[in-house]
Amino acid sequence: MSDLSTEKRFSKKNQFIEILNYFASAITFALAVYCWARYFHVVIIIVVVLLGILFLVNGLYIRRSYSFQKVNSGLEAKLKEKETLLKEVHHRVKNNLQTVSSLLSLQSRAVADPKIEAIIKSSQHRVVSMSMVHEMLYKRDDYSSKIELKPYVEDLCEYLIRSVKGNEHEVTTNLDIGDYRLSIDTVIPLGLIINETITNALKYGIPDNTDGEITIHLSKKGTNSYEMYLGDNGIGFPEDINPKTSNSLGLKLIHNLARQLKGTIVRDNEAKGTYYQINFEEVVEEFNSVD
Repeated sequence: MSDLSTEKRFSKKNQFIEILNYFASAITFALAVYCWARYFHVVIIIVVVLLGILFLVNGLYIRRSYSFQKVNSGLEAKLKEKETLLKEVHHRVKNNLQTVSSLLSLQSRAVADPKIEAIIKSSQHRVVSMSMVHEMLYKRDDYSSKIELKPYVEDLCEYLIRSVKGNEHEVTTNLDIGDYRLSIDTVIPLGLIINETITNALKYGIPDNTDGEITIHLSKKGTNSYEMYLGDNGIGFPEDINPKTSNSLGLKLIHNLARQLKGTIVRDNEAKGTYYQINFEEVVEEFNSVD
């Protein structure tokens, strides 16, 4: 702060000296002309006054331009500082979530009960799906808090298939997602819906090493409204099983997260396997600056 204050005082002093130099140059020129033609002193005085006004206006213009440059530089520095801080926040959140994921992975290995191990693994997948969002935001350069949905869904599908089925599997993906960029408040619950749906498909709909296909289609229907069709062509499950009659946490999460997105979810009972049609809206939060 001391260096900044000194710099400001030094800058103002230089500006004042620069204006004085303008006046001195004008007066010196006028006196030289006056000595050469003393009989025209009235004209010379008028010229001196005009030159003085001209140099004064020029000096004030330079000073004002310099002030604007200083203000813009300050705003740019403040914006850069906030962008750096935001990037660091996403980096820390990503690292913390990855730490939680690693702890859950270690815990699952230490559990002998297969049911408890499956529950811990499911929790780990949910944490990873959220961690991927912050990782993508951390890698971005525009800091707009908008996620490119297509690469996120592709990475999430690849991770889930590899985690559940391993590197050797017969599962294919059918992804049809436009180049949409959605807010973080939309992508996180949407990613959790995809996580639950695909995880259930890989565990129960496409058992063991059987062939199967995961489908995710997403299209825009309005200004902030979207439609997603997702599921698998596996063995499916009875139509009478729903969030009210089932104790499945994954099934309950899918419906609750759809409501969180102000959307609706309907199961396609005519298709072979398990498919859902979800209509939802992008969540856009408005924040008021405290500055």
